Amino acid sequence: MKVALAAAFAAVIVKSLTKLSQERRRAAGEVSGAALLDVVQTVGGFALGLILALVGLGGAAPLLGMGAISLLCLVFVLPTDLGRMRGGRFDRAMARDYATYGVPVALSLILALVLSTTDRFLLAAYLGEATVGVYHAGYSLGSRTLDVVFIWLGMAGGPALVSALERGGPTALKDAAREQAAFMALLTLPAATGLALVAPSLVELMVGESLRAGAVKVVPWIAASGWLSGVTTYYLLQAFTLGRRTPMLIAAMAIPALANLVLNLLLIPRFGLDGALWATTASYGVGAVAAWALGRRAQCLPIPWDTLAKAGGACVLMAAAVLILPSPGGILELILKASVGAAVYGGVVLGLNVDGLRGKLSGLARRKARPA
Repeated sequence: MKVALAAAFAAVIVKSLTKLSQERRRAAGEVSGAALLDVVQTVGGFALGLILALVGLGGAAPLLGMGAISLLCLVFVLPTDLGRMRGGRFDRAMARDYATYGVPVALSLILALVLSTTDRFLLAAYLGEATVGVYHAGYSLGSRTLDVVFIWLGMAGGPALVSALERGGPTALKDAAREQAAFMALLTLPAATGLALVAPSLVELMVGESLRAGAVKVVPWIAASGWLSGVTTYYLLQAFTLGRRTPMLIAAMAIPALANLVLNLLLIPRFGLDGALWATTASYGVGAVAAWALGRRAQCLPIPWDTLAKAGGACVLMAAAVLILPSPGGILELILKASVGAAVYGGVVLGLNVDGLRGKLSGLARRKARPA
């Protein structure tokens, strides 16, 4: 536990410094560079954390992995960012404005880290570090897979919403936000559903034999948690930054963090690993509702309920088709189920013309076919 706590504090410092560099790139419109930095940390942290868990570091493994990869990224990005300081001067008024706006954002990120790691400490305390290794293997495989999708959407989506607000005010923001939310739902909801459906074959390929049985149980629950977390982080929480009401971010993140702590304390002693999974998913659900409710006071962002309903229905049909397929195991099963699932989902949403998808694809095809 002491090692895990030390690793957590060290990881927060290093990851925060790397996050500064990432956000500088994001604000400058360097979407690819910002996204690549996050993907490297995500994939590298998962891989190294898994290795450290397998060699016996238990609950400290994911934190050590995350911190080490963030430190490695910092070595490459810090010299460039420090070079930008040459010739600059300190502006006290600007620094005060930045602090008023940015400190709540930083505190909310710390609360997000608390939300995503509390369950590991409590699992280690109640069930032992071996259970943490199983939980981390499935958790990282589920959440990090979805993170890659949300990162690419969020890196371009956030600046696009700011640009819409600056150019056309609340009306333009509402139109841009609705289009972005609908696209996010159409892309990420089937990704989360598909991840849950192919969990056995994916775990067989990606996780060591000793951890597979537990990881298979973890992935579907974390797919749901990861989807709720992604929608909250990359869409719902944008209301506070767009409305310049960033102090409310602290409340929006404190609510699910506290719920996660309470639910884990109640459920882990009685239900073990299952209790942690239920608590995590419920906490992210609470977080999504809190972000939506509080966000309406800062900057009301539309929710495309019709698109969500149709995408959800398409996911149900996709799941029905995948579940009747044979399960040969390994890469063959993964390819078979992923291909059939994608075909069924794509056919349904195109058939229903969800969010005018057929017209948008036709327009895109015409632009691609137009000679340069």
